[in-house]
Amino acid sequence: MIRRAIGWWDAFWFTPAPASTLGACRVLFFGSLFLWQWHHDFSAWGRFSSVLWMPVWLFDVTNIPAFPAPVIGVMQSLWKASLLLSAIGLFTRPAMVVAFVLGTYLMGLPHNFGQTQHFDTLVVFASGALALSRAGDACSADALIAAARGRAIDLPRDDGEYRWPIRFVWVAMALIFCAAGLSKLRHSGLEWIFSDNLAWLLRRQQYHISDGEPLTRWGLLVARHSVAARGLALASVSIELFYPLALVSRRARYVLAPAGLAMLLGIRLLMGPTFEQFMMCYVFWIPWASVAAAVRRHAPSGANRLVVFDGSCGLCTGTIAVLRRLDVLGRLRVTDARTDWIRLAAAYPFLNLEACLTDMQVVVTRKNGASSVETGFDAYRSMAWVVPLAWPLLPLLYMPGVPAVGRRVYRFVASHRSADTCGITGLQDCRIAEREGGRA
Repeated sequence: MIRRAIGWWDAFWFTPAPASTLGACRVLFFGSLFLWQWHHDFSAWGRFSSVLWMPVWLFDVTNIPAFPAPVIGVMQSLWKASLLLSAIGLFTRPAMVVAFVLGTYLMGLPHNFGQTQHFDTLVVFASGALALSRAGDACSADALIAAARGRAIDLPRDDGEYRWPIRFVWVAMALIFCAAGLSKLRHSGLEWIFSDNLAWLLRRQQYHISDGEPLTRWGLLVARHSVAARGLALASVSIELFYPLALVSRRARYVLAPAGLAMLLGIRLLMGPTFEQFMMCYVFWIPWASVAAAVRRHAPSGANRLVVFDGSCGLCTGTIAVLRRLDVLGRLRVTDARTDWIRLAAAYPFLNLEACLTDMQVVVTRKNGASSVETGFDAYRSMAWVVPLAWPLLPLLYMPGVPAVGRRVYRFVASHRSADTCGITGLQDCRIAEREGGRA
């Protein structure tokens, strides 16, 4: 029994998971938090009198004061910059650490002046988990730079390090929801559900007593019907109490996770409290790698691209490593002209070995079976059609004059490749292998 429990515990936290799911969570979480906080100004808290300072536990134990407004202004600028860098994935680990440390201070400031709120606690926990994780291994500028420099040619393998940060957010959210439900029953009992309590709360929120106004006046309509109000109360407490089941049951997860999000949206519409930051953490419940796989299966296939490159060229292999990370639709196939030339020559007799070792070649195969070859700049422009991140650049790539400039730039770069990093000298070896394959 103990071994089984330990095995379940280990599997829950550390079953190998794709790096892309955690990377997507990082992008969406920090990106949405950056957009949400962009216009928020924390410096006003530095202008309050110290008489009003009532430090909460963290600030009291660490003896952290309320800094002057100019200092807070600098801190919030650094925090917002770190949020943006964390979302982009540039200097990912230090950016996430800075985002966690400064975010904890800035979002914690209002709590020390009596403005206790519980919708940003989960944001702090999620930031801390990401700061300790390897969330920058995928979907990041750092990963693309490492691939281009040849430090990370292969895509990261599934690993338990990519699962535990997501599960940490799940557990924190489940505990917060469950604690809210238990608190309602502990202090009010079943009367919280079966009395007119929620109806009165819905009416009270129309009198501008919250930091966030209800987005609609539908709350008054619900309050007029006691059955509807009590039904909502029962649904709310049930969702909160049973939310931990989402941690252990996939079926419960499909019901409780969307129900919890719908409840927060309902609170925002009917009552006003702003749970937008809390709702940002729902990105951790979505299996993004599975979503991407489903998109690849159902997206129109169009024409497939076979990218032929010189595998002995450092610049070429770095470029291919970057393309593999950007190919979220799975529309690119890559092959090394040097190691796979015999098969390539048999399948695509119109290819030329010397041209393949000199320039990047893309074989475009359409649905009707017809094939064509794009070279150099035109090869990159062809690949842009199947790489979503490059779609905004397509109009620019077809503007008059741009192709001519692009071909010149490509020719300059290709002709100045270092002999130490490129294997054009391997052309003779390829031809020998081709002749031997023909004799066989």
